[in-house]
Amino acid sequence: MKHKVLVVDLDGTLYSINTFHHFLKFLLIHCIKNFELFLLVKIVTIIKFRIARLISHSKMKYYILSYIKDKQNIDYSEFAHKISKYKNTIPEVSNSNYDTKILATAAPLCYAEIISKENNFHFCSATDFPKADFHNFSENIRETKKINVMHILKRNNCTEIDTFITDHIDDLPLMKISNKNIIINSNKELESQLISNSIEFETLRV
Repeated sequence: MKHKVLVVDLDGTLYSINTFHHFLKFLLIHCIKNFELFLLVKIVTIIKFRIARLISHSKMKYYILSYIKDKQNIDYSEFAHKISKYKNTIPEVSNSNYDTKILATAAPLCYAEIISKENNFHFCSATDFPKADFHNFSENIRETKKINVMHILKRNNCTEIDTFITDHIDDLPLMKISNKNIIINSNKELESQLISNSIEFETLRV
């Protein structure tokens, strides 16, 4: 019998929000509540740099994750619980016909993995804490995201993605290798980009 695989994006797909933006707010509140002023200043400074476009989104994420990776008092489960109200209703996610379900996201692994378990995914591919400098930092997006998902499939003797669900053109590498693509709340611009890349897809409004 064929082994069926479902891959689902997080931000704007499984959840209606940008979870990392909400995570930044959560961290700021954490710093204030726990009087961690030095960490607060560092986070605020990096956010200001990003707003001023002095650094990329990827570099901002790198610095934020670097600042908190050794912190033992941040309750990632609390954060995951707080944002669970933003979950979209997607029939495929609760479909028991899939043998393997993978949550694949650029969001930080520290909370994405909790969300994946709470939503009965078998695996989670996300952005881990930095292990070296920025030049060696690998955000889980675009081609990197596809490669990481394929590694999961290979380790589990799977050969293809049956259904991929996303909301963003950044996931084009995964769309190209999926047998079926479902686009959440697509717009004309996105649909035009998909058509120009010869991507077949269905649209789901949530």
